[in-house]
Amino acid sequence: MPIKRLVVFRFHRDPLACRARVDLIRRLNPGVPVHGVFGGPGGPRGAAFGLAGRRVLGLDALYVSRHSGPWNWKNGDLVLLDWYREIGHRLSFDVLYFLEWDLLLTEPLERLYATVPPDAVGLTVPTPLSVIGDDWRWIAGHDEAREWRDLLAFARARYGYGADFGYDAIPHGCLGDGPCFPRSFLDDYAAADPPDLGNDELRYPLFAQLLGYPVVNTGFRRTWHSPPDDPYFNDLGDTNIERETVTAELAKPDGRRAFHPVRAPLRGLRLEPARRYAGGSG
Repeated sequence: MPIKRLVVFRFHRDPLACRARVDLIRRLNPGVPVHGVFGGPGGPRGAAFGLAGRRVLGLDALYVSRHSGPWNWKNGDLVLLDWYREIGHRLSFDVLYFLEWDLLLTEPLERLYATVPPDAVGLTVPTPLSVIGDDWRWIAGHDEAREWRDLLAFARARYGYGADFGYDAIPHGCLGDGPCFPRSFLDDYAAADPPDLGNDELRYPLFAQLLGYPVVNTGFRRTWHSPPDDPYFNDLGDTNIERETVTAELAKPDGRRAFHPVRAPLRGLRLEPARRYAGGSG
């Protein structure tokens, strides 16, 4: 039986780029619903911008987070759970793809995520914290380090996370761009009601472990510390991927098909080589 896919598109700015991104998602994935989550600043102005986004962006439906912009940015997973509890649990799907507005995917989801089984959590470069290093902002700052310790204490108290938990009780981080989740994980994650300690890039791999779900790398970036990947997929800096870089990769049958961050609309991309591409994203 074919997998029922659903996209949740998270945005907070640049409606022209967002509209181009939604159009491309639909072009590459006909019949896949695209629901929006607006995670920008709260208040009447934010709500008005968010509600207008459904029509402007061409979304099937739109959810406006009730939290502040900074909270939404830090806690994308918790915003997704709010949406799931209020709206998503009523929708029919097997796998959900949580896509940021500045993530450019130029292959159908079926191909890009071909290595992620439908019952696994797909994350971008899930990496042990010992490999990431202690300079990563979510464990390096004073407040961030305290929240991470508190989150680990929560995991130990509720789930027995630690030496006796099993071989996979190794804390990981990941990049929060383009995760995918089986429906059952969202059910279990919502029921777990995770606290807003740490951030989504720590909680995704931690709760996948706690809830017993396998984690598979999306392949959008090869490894955490990989300078050759930086010109194409970089969540650790503020380098915007330009059109020339994208078009050069699309011209290669074995070129990359996932890029981040891309903040320009980039309409009119030629995707013919992508249709011949049979591999993953890079």
